[in-house]
Amino acid sequence: MTTIAPFQTQVDGITLRGAQYLPAGPGPFPTAILFHGFGASHMEFSSAFVALARRLAAVGVASIAYDRAGHGESDGEFYDTSVSLDVRHAHQALATIAGLDTVDSDNLHLVGMSLGAVIASVLAAETELPLRSLTMWSTAAVFADEIRGGTLQGRSLDALDTDGYFDFLGMRLGPAMRDDAVSFDVYGRASGYTGPVRLLHGTEDFVPVAYAERYLEIYGDRADLIVVDGADHGWAQVPQRELVLSRTTEFIEANTHRTETE
Repeated sequence: MTTIAPFQTQVDGITLRGAQYLPAGPGPFPTAILFHGFGASHMEFSSAFVALARRLAAVGVASIAYDRAGHGESDGEFYDTSVSLDVRHAHQALATIAGLDTVDSDNLHLVGMSLGAVIASVLAAETELPLRSLTMWSTAAVFADEIRGGTLQGRSLDALDTDGYFDFLGMRLGPAMRDDAVSFDVYGRASGYTGPVRLLHGTEDFVPVAYAERYLEIYGDRADLIVVDGADHGWAQVPQRELVLSRTTEFIEANTHRTETE
């Protein structure tokens, strides 16, 4: 049985909200922190993160997922979002999470979906907290190249100058995202992480597999890349969804390193 409790934390004077998924039994628990994709929420597309959290709880691993600023139920405006802002908030959120009584701060894992994978990879490289693993789904490392080329997911960003915002799925995105991406070093900022990494990427993802493959150059033999035939960006088919969930759960469980008394 998985217990679901509200989670919230203060960052830069605003509140980020989400959920904590706890296994049965006494804590503190090994804990995975889940970072959702751009424009999404802490549950992820078709509740993928909820499904992952329940699987992790079944093997004794807790999860915490929160809506980034301007997303879901968290404070802030989507207009102001940028990757550097999200990374800064992630550092603050991780510090809060590590201090919770239910969390084993020596047994932390990061999981990121799409742009959340980019954020998780930078956080992993920059945090001083010990991390046991990093898992990246459908990493959207393409975002910086695309924005520098004047587009976002294939659409021109000219509206930022003509209308004052870019219409992203009915939400107003301001120029901060573009301005930040111009100088954001996706792979350089991820390169400091020295733990185990698993990347999962689909052949039908609109982000080319080459962007995931490049992480292997950074992480070397500490990383593996699972390329899933037919999987799209959101893992929106049952067989491919089952694979990403199972391979993530097994990877985190294998790197949990419980003591004999646990």
